[in-house]
Amino acid sequence: MTSKTRLANKTIWSLEDIIASAAAARRAWRRAHDRAKRQMDPVMLAALGDVSHQLAQIDSLARDARQGTYRGKGADDGQ
Repeated sequence: MTSKTRLANKTIWSLEDIIASAAAARRAWRRAHDRAKRQMDPVMLAALGDVSHQLAQIDSLARDARQGTYRGKGADDGQ
């Protein structure tokens, strides 16, 4: 049976800062999205969709790492 490795405090704090920054970016994204919808700007809405996807990935990766479940890139292909 393996024991869970504890993350260093600075790592925990950094991950929590990343999660908080992602939440702030999501609020800024929402303001930009609302404006693009009001202006009926399909190009900006499409670009904001890409940004939203990236923010979700950042948040998910940071939360996984904070919980100790981060597998990293290449984990599924044996790297």
